[in-house]
Amino acid sequence: MRWLQLAELIFVGVGLTGLGLTIEGLRAAREADEVFVDSYTSLLPEGSLEQLEEVIGRSVKPLSRGDLEGEGALKLVELARDKRVALLVAGDPFIATTHVALRVEAFKRGVKTSYIPSASIQSVIPGLTGLSSYKFGRSATVVYPDKGLNHAAYEAVRDNQLRGLHTLLYLDLEVERSRAMTVSQALQLLLEVEEERREGVIDGEKLVVGVARACWPSCLVKALRVRKALSFDFGPPPHVLVFPGSLHFMEVEALKTLASLEV
Repeated sequence: MRWLQLAELIFVGVGLTGLGLTIEGLRAAREADEVFVDSYTSLLPEGSLEQLEEVIGRSVKPLSRGDLEGEGALKLVELARDKRVALLVAGDPFIATTHVALRVEAFKRGVKTSYIPSASIQSVIPGLTGLSSYKFGRSATVVYPDKGLNHAAYEAVRDNQLRGLHTLLYLDLEVERSRAMTVSQALQLLLEVEEERREGVIDGEKLVVGVARACWPSCLVKALRVRKALSFDFGPPPHVLVFPGSLHFMEVEALKTLASLEV
C-alpha cells in the first residue's frame, strides 16, 4: 500500500462531476491524514462535496484562493511535510497553473508529491463533440475585459484555422466573485476583438460548438452558427467553446448526431 508509507501532498483528480475518482484516487483520499478540495479554480455540480464525503467516508475541507496561493499555499505544503495530505481537484489537477505552482513549491521545499489524474475538459471534449482529438491546436482562455480586451483567444482561433485545426477555448471563471463566463458573453468579446482587428477570423456565419456542464447530468452540447449562439440558452455555467477547423465527413456526422448540428 503506497499510501501507508510517507508524508506527502497528493494531487487527486475527481473528474468533471466530482465523482470521477479512480480507484487509486479513492484509496489515497481514504487513507490520507487530511483531505481538502479545491473550490477556487473550477465548478462542480451542486451537492458534489456531500457526495464526495459520502464516498470517501470522511469530511472534506473546501479551500479558497487564499488557501492555494501565497501564504496559504505555503501552509498547505508545510502540512504535507509531516502528514499525508490529499488535495482533490475537479477535472485533472494540472490543467490549472495554480496546482502546478503548488507542486513546484513543494518540490523546492523538499516535500514529496504524488499525482493521480482523472478526466479533464481537454480529454472529454473530443468524446462529447465527436471532433478528432488529433486535430486540436493551441487552447486559450477568453477572459473578462477588466483591464481591456485580451486578444489571446482570438489569435489562437486564427492561428489554428490557418492550419485547419480545432480550437478549444476555456471561458473565464471567478468563483470567489461569483461570475462565470457564458458562451454568449465569450462570443461577444471575440466579436469586439474582431471589430478592432478586422482579420476575418470570426463572423456571424462561423460554426462553433458550445459545451455546457460537461459530463454533468445536465450536459448540453450544441453546434450552431455564431449569430445563433449569441442568443442560444446554454443554461448555467461552466461553459467552454470550440471553434472547429477543417471537418472530415465523419466529424460532420458526429456533430449532427452528438451536437444537433443543423446544415
